Amino acid sequence: MDPLNRLWSKRCSDHFQMELRYWNLIGKNSGLMFFLYAMIIIGGFYYKKWLDVLPQHFPGVLLISLILALFVVRSPIRTFMQRADLVFLLPAEAKLGSYFRKSRFYSFCLQSIVLIIVLMVCAPLYFRTGGGDGPAYFALAGVAVALKWWNIDSHWQEQSIDDVKPLKILRFTLSLLLLYATAGRFTVYSLVACAAVMLIASIFLFHRQSHTGLLNWGSLVEMEDRQALQFLRFANLFTDVPRLKHHIHARRSVSAFFPIRSFSQKGVYQQLFIKTFIRADDYFNLYIRLTVVGMLACYFINIGFYTAFVVASAVYLTGLQLFPLWMHPFPQALAGMYPVPDSLRKQSFIRLVFILLITQTVFISVAGAAGSKSLISLLLFLLAGVSVSVLFTFVYVERRVAGEIKEGN
Repeated sequence: MDPLNRLWSKRCSDHFQMELRYWNLIGKNSGLMFFLYAMIIIGGFYYKKWLDVLPQHFPGVLLISLILALFVVRSPIRTFMQRADLVFLLPAEAKLGSYFRKSRFYSFCLQSIVLIIVLMVCAPLYFRTGGGDGPAYFALAGVAVALKWWNIDSHWQEQSIDDVKPLKILRFTLSLLLLYATAGRFTVYSLVACAAVMLIASIFLFHRQSHTGLLNWGSLVEMEDRQALQFLRFANLFTDVPRLKHHIHARRSVSAFFPIRSFSQKGVYQQLFIKTFIRADDYFNLYIRLTVVGMLACYFINIGFYTAFVVASAVYLTGLQLFPLWMHPFPQALAGMYPVPDSLRKQSFIRLVFILLITQTVFISVAGAAGSKSLISLLLFLLAGVSVSVLFTFVYVERRVAGEIKEGN
């Protein structure tokens, strides 16, 4: 085995060992794991109840196609590249063909497992609204897995192309059309025509353009950093992650709504935490995404009063994603610069988390009430979201923060 092949195997092994250590710590946190297990069980129960009340004209095939297309088109590639490779491995680019092929196959295997789980979740909806049988759904699964490989290969070719936005739109459109044609059991000619267009696009758009361009090593490293950051941020909910990298985004349009208004002691950390929430890492984007997903879920998955569980779950999961804000290096590094007691720092953080969760509760509850068209449902959803917000903020967060301050002192 040549040194470059050994390098990929070593990096892959080191990556697995690192993740196993963190999964061991995550598994010991029985509180959150119990909540996730309970949410899966209860969610499956109400998923069945939702399927039972679906109208006959519900566009289940189109919904399944959209869901699968989103998971199929998003095809990041784990290359285990590091910043130093921009200097030390760049001269050996011509000899890294085997290295990158292993990376694409590794990414395909992992993402196919996730795709199969999504297919299993969507199966009851397909049999309820699509009118298909087992063989038809297995055919859809086979097409989805094949599309996953096509998207990974096309995404790899995009790393050597400058303008990739039209290509990404094309990948999503073709993937959605083929999935919808397969799920809707269109004629074989439709499937063949769509597959032929994809083959032509792959040869004359993706591969031809990539052969005339240069591999964007900076994009590879950024893609690897984003994927590593996702897991490390999740693990950071349970334990301190020293390898966690932080990124700052300008977001001037959003920051403009939160200018510095006060220089008093009470306002110092309040403004620091607000700026950190808006600009640091993906806290702001994650908060927006979870809020939008919660609103859509409560609006379309109308299961009556049981939707309150969806509201409570969305608020709880958002709170878990917001808690690492307390441990972000920026506010923590400034803890000794200002003559501000730890109690004010704690109060500022708790207040911010509580306001964010209450705001999210209002938006999700209004969306759920609009879907159920019931004022009583709105009150119930608000009650569920506010209850979780209060308990999470003033019980869980306050205890964790107090413990962190005590350990720091």
